[in-house]
Amino acid sequence: MRHKMSAVISTVILLSCTWIMSAELPADVAKDTVVLKTRMIPQPQAVKFMAGPEVVIDGNLKVAVSVSAEQAGDAKRIGGLFKTFWQCCPVITLQKDPQLAGMIPDGYTLNASQGTITIKSADFNGVRNALRTIRQIAESQRGVECQNSYYIPEVEIQDAPAIAFRGVHVCWFPESNPKTIEKALHLAAYYKFNYVVLESWGIFPYKSHPELTWKNSQVSRRTLKKLIKTGQDLGVTFIPQLNIFGHATASRHISGKHAVLDFNPSVQSLFEPDGWTWCLSNPATRKVLEDAVIELYDFFEQPPYFHIGCDEAYTLATCRDCRRSDYYQLFKDHIMHFHDVLTRQRNCKLMMWHDMLLDSKDSRWSGYIALGSMEHNLPKLVDELPKDIIICDWQYGAPKKEEKWPTMRYFNEKGFPVLACPWLNKPGITSQGRLVKDENMMGLLCTTWHGLQGSGLLGIYVNGASAGWGSVAAGGGDLRCIFNMHMRQIGWDIPVKNYEDTGLIEYQIPKDESYPAAGL
Repeated sequence: MRHKMSAVISTVILLSCTWIMSAELPADVAKDTVVLKTRMIPQPQAVKFMAGPEVVIDGNLKVAVSVSAEQAGDAKRIGGLFKTFWQCCPVITLQKDPQLAGMIPDGYTLNASQGTITIKSADFNGVRNALRTIRQIAESQRGVECQNSYYIPEVEIQDAPAIAFRGVHVCWFPESNPKTIEKALHLAAYYKFNYVVLESWGIFPYKSHPELTWKNSQVSRRTLKKLIKTGQDLGVTFIPQLNIFGHATASRHISGKHAVLDFNPSVQSLFEPDGWTWCLSNPATRKVLEDAVIELYDFFEQPPYFHIGCDEAYTLATCRDCRRSDYYQLFKDHIMHFHDVLTRQRNCKLMMWHDMLLDSKDSRWSGYIALGSMEHNLPKLVDELPKDIIICDWQYGAPKKEEKWPTMRYFNEKGFPVLACPWLNKPGITSQGRLVKDENMMGLLCTTWHGLQGSGLLGIYVNGASAGWGSVAAGGGDLRCIFNMHMRQIGWDIPVKNYEDTGLIEYQIPKDESYPAAGL
């Protein structure tokens, strides 16, 4: 959903949304503009560098913060950010300004001049985002071996997101380095995403059903709890995902692995014979999945959303009982049951992938992801499912000429909240972000899958963040170098201590160099 600003704040925010570049600018200001804009990801809506004295970030700095309500600000937390980002404790004043309540959530205005940084925002996330922007342009003290201060040019910035829901979908495999997952979370926050969907690929240590987890490949509950707490501290909400239809192996299709059946053949009846899809005709399946869903929901501290997957159910209705059943009714009852468990009983909205709800033979979806079939009439469910279910429409290709993204429009017109879910393709990410903004859809959920390393990660995060804030990455400079600098800053925050935890990849000469190609 989109948010409206008050008339007063609109006048402030809706200044020039372009970089101020002209022959009349002093030479130093022009150079600052050219160089520093390349470091800002995502690009703010409006930035004006000026010729006044640089603002030094140290213990003598004055920071004046205004928020819409007292509970929206916290001088101690703000001071903690300065300590983390710049190793200093400035003089912070915090005041309440009810007029700021009309600002777009997460947005801010910032002025750095005459030894003072002034920040205005409706909420603490906006203040935090302002400081992240400052960090991207701040430089350490020059002319010394070890700096004890930072500085930024005199500058004015107005910024606000174009999309309210800005998410990243992250998968945790047994092979995943926990620090890589932690860096992905920190990077999402640094680039001003506000949600992370965390999908366990057989690594969550279920107490209700330990057999759902890879033997000897669990991630500890303590590690996961620490990550959730870190997300809260960073202003990022975690959304758990458990596939309750297809992808029942909790493993990549190409691997041939099965997180449950490879070590527990006694529970084969919970799955279709090949194991890829859950057996919906077996009442025990629903009970096991309900236990697991509720455990995840409680473990993630009652989040506002829960992702139930439901994509790529290639082998549905293949066991004796399922293939002889009214499978349409089976699947409908399955979804409605979990809607009742989560939405009606716990006020938690369901998210699900879109593909099984579209007929693959329907010419309207030619060239788009649509994997459903009228053999069991699953595409007809769009007229019967509750309209508060959030449809996550994953389309990974480039936009076509005069692209309309018809599948997303279809679900939107049917009354569902829609998340556009691109992957690696830069034009696709940009185009889908524009669609969400123009059509007032719910938001953007950038997928990463197995690509949390290498240039693929760069493209997903940079382009996704830019789409979420209605901008594009600045041209010029070396984007990889800028991205590497941001990753290094995140490493300092965590902090990382081992060689393989640093940088964009774990090893400079990896065993497998087939990282996803970047859509830059």
